[in-house]
Amino acid sequence: MDVTVSERGDTAIVSVDGRIDAESAERLDTAISGVLARGGRRVLVNLEKAAYISSSGLRVLLARLRDLRRTDGEMALCSPGPDVYRVFLLAGVHEVFPIYAGIDEILAGTEAERRESP
Repeated sequence: MDVTVSERGDTAIVSVDGRIDAESAERLDTAISGVLARGGRRVLVNLEKAAYISSSGLRVLLARLRDLRRTDGEMALCSPGPDVYRVFLLAGVHEVFPIYAGIDEILAGTEAERRESP
């Protein structure tokens, strides 16, 4: 599994390519933890190329969400494929995280919110 981090405005985009399982979940954890260590408070996990997610991957996402909420941060997920989304439904993750169909959907909404703010 490959994990890359990019920035778009004040949002860190963590993109996953491959399987998120017990062996690779630590790489996802390291990437998100690195964003938090640099003071990032907005994380978008792009799952467009994620083929699978195990309970280890879910634990990483939930633990980092908890860390972000402690600092009034937020995390969203986007573009999960059908297999990954099915795991989210079975685990109830869809009730905890905002899940967006595409990366542009959430980023466009965030930019519109900033323009509307006084």
